Amino acid sequence: MTLRQLASEVFVDLPPRTAGRLQSDQAFEAAGLVRDVAFEVSTAELMARLVSERLAVALFASTYAPQLTGIATVEITEAPGRIEYVVWSSAGRSPAASAFLALLGIS
Repeated sequence: MTLRQLASEVFVDLPPRTAGRLQSDQAFEAAGLVRDVAFEVSTAELMARLVSERLAVALFASTYAPQLTGIATVEITEAPGRIEYVVWSSAGRSPAASAFLALLGIS
């Protein structure tokens, strides 16, 4: 399925300027499309609930979609990629940050 095929649907999404919402907004903007976000909620669980009640459709990360039950999922063929960054204070790392970076093989 493409973003163009979805553009006429009613959407549920996270609030504006959140990471997940920005990715979706930018994808539709880059495709020259406008979508109707009729519902703004604070969690992916609430998004899934509105979808299961057939009130809207939603875009979920491919890593989250397998956790969804009771709703159909379809891959978006022109979906944008998302890059995550790990950041820490230049004043020094916390023990948790150091342990995490060690797991990743970053010193």
